[in-house]
Amino acid sequence: MDKNKIAIALSGGGTRAIAYHSGFLNYLAEIGQLEQVNKISSVSGGSLLIGLIFKETKYKWPSSKLYRDSTFKQIKSQLTTTNLQWQLFITLCNPLNWQYWLSRANVLSMVLTRCWGIKDNLSSLPKTPQWSINATTLENGCRFRFKDGSCGDYSLGYAKSTHVSLANAMAISAAIPGGIGPLVVKSADFNWLKKVQWYGEKGSEVEVKLPFKKLHLSDGGVYDNLGIEPFFDSGKTQSKVKGHNLYVLDAGSPLVDKSNGSKFNPLRLKRIIDITMEQSRALRVRSFLHYLISGEGDGGYSVIGQHVQRLLPKQDLNLAKWLSEKSVAQVESYPTNLKRMSEKDFDLISRHGYESAKALHIKSKLD
Repeated sequence: MDKNKIAIALSGGGTRAIAYHSGFLNYLAEIGQLEQVNKISSVSGGSLLIGLIFKETKYKWPSSKLYRDSTFKQIKSQLTTTNLQWQLFITLCNPLNWQYWLSRANVLSMVLTRCWGIKDNLSSLPKTPQWSINATTLENGCRFRFKDGSCGDYSLGYAKSTHVSLANAMAISAAIPGGIGPLVVKSADFNWLKKVQWYGEKGSEVEVKLPFKKLHLSDGGVYDNLGIEPFFDSGKTQSKVKGHNLYVLDAGSPLVDKSNGSKFNPLRLKRIIDITMEQSRALRVRSFLHYLISGEGDGGYSVIGQHVQRLLPKQDLNLAKWLSEKSVAQVESYPTNLKRMSEKDFDLISRHGYESAKALHIKSKLD
């Protein structure tokens, strides 16, 4: 880590990801580099964290001092006092909200507004750092994103989104299939523009009418749970953000070995989906690691469950000052949900994120 600008991709993973990512940012703040964060890409839990940070700092990116003095504590307070998952259930039980049983992201948006105070529209976000809030368009399988006052995907086209509530965008990005479900928007509520040719010049867009009356927008993790695509071309193993140190924070739930169970087990299909998503993630990770190891770019890959000794195997570390391997394993096994965290769990998970950032910093000096 040096004084270059920083681009950071934040994965999903529920409250576990929020705590882990907040700890990583806490180390950046400790070394005075939070001001260098110039671009952010996020999905699911990562999107919830960044939205919460902006709300707590009145929609300005915090300085390193502000984050250390108050913002980090405010994040901890929200995660350890509010049970978003329970509030989601309670809100859904209201007969007025029964219409959202199959699109529960609409209810999550209500909960974020009521419990976290996320009341502003996307127009309140600052231009810097540039934030890409990623989701998935279920109609075409493309990455749907909110960025720079616009929303859409390359297949549909793009439309102005400054009138969209930040709570809606956060809920869309965190709309886990099955658990929360998509947020439904009417395509006619937006004016869609699209280039006639893929490589057409800016300003060559024409107005288009979408073939879908409604769009079902789901968790960004369905398409890319690392949030890496806006910053990195996996096919070419090239960065899309030249002049930036690129850090990818992976707090997703690992695929664990388990019995396949009975042939009548309905969870077999979920297991197949989990394996498919794990392989998709692994391909992106391999490409990014090749980019880092080859020396073509600067940055790092921080994955939950990785002990400092795996990052710095040849260093003479005072391991008493770092989390034990047992503690790191506990962090890795923390479930993916939006329930209230205990202070003990938050401290443990955020410390792991902090130590991951510190280890990457030490490694960058050695390299």
